Order: sequence, then C-alpha cells, then structure tokens
Amino acid sequence: MMTEFKNEFSWSKTRDEVFKTCPRQYWFANYGYWNGWLENAPKRTRQIYILKNLKNRFVWVGERVHECIQRSLNNIRRGIKVLSVDEIVTITLDQMRAEFRSSKSKNYRKNPKSCALFEHEYDTELTDDQWKEAANNVETCLRNFYASDIYDGLKSHPKDQWLEVEDSSSFHLDNVRINLAIDSAIRESDDIYIYDWKTGKSLSEDLSIQLCCYALCAMEKWHVRPESLRIIEYNLFFGKSNWFSITDGEVENIKGYIRGSIKDMQSLLTGIGSNIPVEEERFSKVEDERVSLRCNFRKVCRESL
Repeated sequence: MMTEFKNEFSWSKTRDEVFKTCPRQYWFANYGYWNGWLENAPKRTRQIYILKNLKNRFVWVGERVHECIQRSLNNIRRGIKVLSVDEIVTITLDQMRAEFRSSKSKNYRKNPKSCALFEHEYDTELTDDQWKEAANNVETCLRNFYASDIYDGLKSHPKDQWLEVEDSSSFHLDNVRINLAIDSAIRESDDIYIYDWKTGKSLSEDLSIQLCCYALCAMEKWHVRPESLRIIEYNLFFGKSNWFSITDGEVENIKGYIRGSIKDMQSLLTGIGSNIPVEEERFSKVEDERVSLRCNFRKVCRESL
C-alpha cells in the first residue's frame, strides 16, 4: 500500500523569509501546491505546483555547484577517485546545457520535476552574455573549490570523522521540526566543523539565524556545546572563507526569534495539530511590484503583471 503524504508543519529559515516577504506567497509555497502532483489535481493546484518548482538562474548555479561538491566529498568518503576539475566542469556544463534546452522548451509543464527556470516561464529577456555569465560562475566556483586549502584539508580526514555531506537535517524546538541543510560536517577530537558553501557574489548576508540553527542541530544530533562548534563559510565565487563561533547567549536569542516566527505562522492555521490553513484570502498579499515581479506565483496571484 502506498504511504499517504501528509503536509506537516515545520519551520526553516527559508520558510520564515518567505513568510516575512509575503504571506500569500507563503500560502502558495506551503499549502496551495499540495497534491498538485496528482493526475487528477485541479488545474489551478497543478499550476501552483509547477510554479513552486521554478528556480531562477542564480539558484540553478548554486544547486549545480553544490551537487558537484557533494558527489566529490561522498566519493572521498567511499574511497572512490574524484574526477579532475576539468572533467567535472565539462560534465556539469553539458548537463546545464541540456537542462537549459529542456526548460526553454517548457518540458517542465509535462514533467514538473525536470529543470524549470523562472526566466523561461516568465519570458524574461536575457542576452546570451547573461546566460554565459551563469555558466562562467559555475566554472569559477568549481575551480576555486577544487584548488582550495579547504578541499585539500577535507580530503585528508579519515572516514570515521565525517558526519554529514549535503544532508537534509533537522532538530526540534518545542516539538516543532526545524529543517536545514548541512553542506559538510566533520568531527575532530571534541570539536565539530561545519562547512557552508556560498555561490553568490554578495558577502553582506546576515548569517546569525543560519549559524545558530547549525549550532542547535549539532547540540541535538551530536551532543556538543556551542563553544565546541566551528562554522566555516566559504564563498566559492570569491575563494574567500570566514570562520564563525557561536555563544550560548546567541543560541538562546535565536530560539526566541524562531518561537515568535512559529507563532505568527500558526496563527493562520485552523488547527495546529492538523496543519490546516485558513482561507487563502486571509493570507495577506504584498502589493509591491518589486516583490511580485520576482515571485514564482505571479501567474496565479497577480495576473495583470
């Protein structure tokens, strides 16, 4: 018998960001799409599901780079020889060219799990040079990673020191599951090192919530205190690393923030236990074209745009 999927409430930094940006977008992304994968799904639900899977070219670049690093690090853990960086770059760019053609043909409307680029769905006018820039960014990030001291260091770790590589992780706060992804985690003696790969060109992002979530996850899964945690953010585009440490006070502050965010989200549920939302119209819509023009769900929310 096929297991029935249940839409269970959880929290994540991404979910919080969407909720703060636009509650209606949050409804589409977490409730409106549900069961849109079924053959007999209502037309609008199916469309919401397809739109949910869109990604812009910057996210696409990040995903491909992360996948390459994940594959290489897992091969190292299993004792499998890693391909040369030239081979990795060639294979990845060939894959992206195929995905680009598929997305441009809008094949994702028949197969929503195939590559679906926001720029193709909304016919965004981009020059060939802008698309080439995405490919160049992938190559830059990959070459920087495989030439880095961080990669050299990771290769030297024994198998029993590896904890996670690109795993979908979670911890619990007040019985609510908190989701996150850890790019790589390694134990050295009593310390744990968590690596976070960044592919963007901006270095100004506020990382406090993300870093404290890493700490809370490590505390629950590996029973370590924040002072035993070392977090390394490595920007692959610039080849620049930043090291962070977390204090107990910072962790407690973020717990308070997460609890407040959870309460705000759950205030729009008819029943917390069942995770049933109130009517779509009660999720307010942000009337800001700068937000709407970047939103995956524009076609079903603001058709005039």
